[in-house]
Amino acid sequence: LHLMDIQRTLSIILSTITIIPAFFIFRRFVSTRWALFGSFLLAVEPRLLLISLEGLNFSLYFFLFVLTIALFLKKTNVSLFLSFACIACATLVRYEGLLLLVPLSIMYFLKFKDRRSIVRFLGIIFVVIIILVPIAAIRMEATENLCYDTSFGIICGQDGFSLNIFSAFMHVEKYVISEIPDVDDVHAKTSVSVSDNFMHVSLSNFVKFLGLSLIPFFIFFIVLRLGIFIKNRKFPKLGFDKVTILLTTCIMLLPAIYAYGRGIEEIRYVLIIIPILCILSISGISSISFKISKSNSTLIILIILVIASSIIFIESEKRNSIHDRESFLVSQKIIELTNITNIFHQDGYVKTAVLISDWPILPEANNGGNIIHNFQKMSTKNHHDLVEFITDSKKYDLKYLVIDKDNELFNDHRKNPAKYPYLNKIFDSNDFDFENHFMIYEINYGLFDNNDK
Repeated sequence: LHLMDIQRTLSIILSTITIIPAFFIFRRFVSTRWALFGSFLLAVEPRLLLISLEGLNFSLYFFLFVLTIALFLKKTNVSLFLSFACIACATLVRYEGLLLLVPLSIMYFLKFKDRRSIVRFLGIIFVVIIILVPIAAIRMEATENLCYDTSFGIICGQDGFSLNIFSAFMHVEKYVISEIPDVDDVHAKTSVSVSDNFMHVSLSNFVKFLGLSLIPFFIFFIVLRLGIFIKNRKFPKLGFDKVTILLTTCIMLLPAIYAYGRGIEEIRYVLIIIPILCILSISGISSISFKISKSNSTLIILIILVIASSIIFIESEKRNSIHDRESFLVSQKIIELTNITNIFHQDGYVKTAVLISDWPILPEANNGGNIIHNFQKMSTKNHHDLVEFITDSKKYDLKYLVIDKDNELFNDHRKNPAKYPYLNKIFDSNDFDFENHFMIYEINYGLFDNNDK
């Protein structure tokens, strides 16, 4: 717990100081006044705030990403070396940081074309290598018992970034291009071709989460910027700085498209777009601010509105600690009864409950280093009613159901429990004064089969 507190504290600090390199980026596009406002938008962005409070490594990764761009745009010898050193550090935090090499290398050679620049770039790559290789060697030595097949043969040990990137390319080639079904992915469970469904799921989720990233206040500024663009009917000039940020953002969104295509619905993948959203926002406001007022009243009003919308969003999205605790208690109860049940809200606590139940015996890890859990959770998706779900799950020896208010499949049961005489209630959270309602039912397949007939 002490180490977790340290991690949360560091995450909050990193999230806060990100506004410093961000300011120098914004200052290249607008005046100091509006660059400060852009840093303010970044500082109060509610999702980044919530992530920093959770102590996740995304705050460090995002800080290194913004710092990399700020140093690269400075375009001095020292700043260029430090920029690529930050890329190496970002790669050690999250493997997709390695993708930053692509857009920044392209922009480097577009900006510097002399022979001396080539020598300097070789030195820059050497800096990246001397940062990555030692850490990769240590990681591979620590995981030498984890072996996997590659096109180069069997390799033992994982460096934490190359395998992840190569696995993504191999996954796309095998399951999307070659259209070999992957039973673990969403797009494999439909009658549509694998590649078509992969692109459909990927693009639909990508658009959805991009839209969500505009909430709560970016949507207003982006609409304003779009209105100015339509009114002027003139495409803004794309200088070196703008092209660098645009190309970098597009490349760094590729992991989001890949993850969403596999059915991983997590908005964190598109939050890398926030710096460019800040730039679009402040550029639009700065272009019309002089027409509205020469005083600070406009800026003060905007700050108040942004803070208010951010607070409202955080209050609506923040974790419910009481629900977390009660979900964990329900998870402890269900693992006492069985090793398979249906998915339910906050069922991620099942893993923790199993670990505590089996302690000090620890489960084995797979080739990816993840713990192998014997507890199975049946998905309720693609089922029209409870009877169909029980019928399909019978072959998996499903005996117990966890019913909560968030799963629509159990709506009819909550309204008409008498229609389901084969479900015997063995746990009701109301008996323990829970604030949230959970129930556990045992399935009597003898009555179910007779009732189904």
